[in-house]
Amino acid sequence: MDDRGEKASEGVSEEELIRATQSGDRYAYDVLVRRYQRRVYRWAFHVVRTHDLADEVTQEVFVRTYEAISRVDPKRPLGAWLCRSAVNLALNLLRKQQFRARWAEENRPEPTDFEKEASEPDTAFRRRRIMDRLDRAIDSLPILYRTILLLRLKDGMSYEEIADALGISMGTVMSRLSRARRRLRTELGDMIEDLRE
Repeated sequence: MDDRGEKASEGVSEEELIRATQSGDRYAYDVLVRRYQRRVYRWAFHVVRTHDLADEVTQEVFVRTYEAISRVDPKRPLGAWLCRSAVNLALNLLRKQQFRARWAEENRPEPTDFEKEASEPDTAFRRRRIMDRLDRAIDSLPILYRTILLLRLKDGMSYEEIADALGISMGTVMSRLSRARRRLRTELGDMIEDLRE
């Protein structure tokens, strides 16, 4: 699509773009991809936690969504469909890679003496270590707790949006979020004051 086409598509509603895609307009789908690409990547990253895998999931989400576009209800927000697809594909990808990851973990070399004797941390380094500790604590959460926590904290999604995106009840969202926060409090103590609402 050229610049004129790009500008012309800015005012087109999502429902119109979905209907146009369903009618075979590939440019309309390109516009939808551009509108959602970053969000889909972020949702995938919440689960897989690596850029390469998040990229892989993002591409797969859009390929599969295009293939299934005839089943997409144009009147419903496409974001919920894409979020659910991203999370499910990311979870499946992790399951497939579980064996390899476990093998890599079990065969990881011990840190070298040089790494162990790294220089004493300055303030920036200590701050980075705190953030690393927080990231590790979040990464150690069960995947669904972590995903819900990151959708809430990093994407600012409401309980209802998360429930809709993941196909679970709001009560489940709230209970998993509460458990995730409780685990982080236990793990990190005062470090997670900013996680409170």
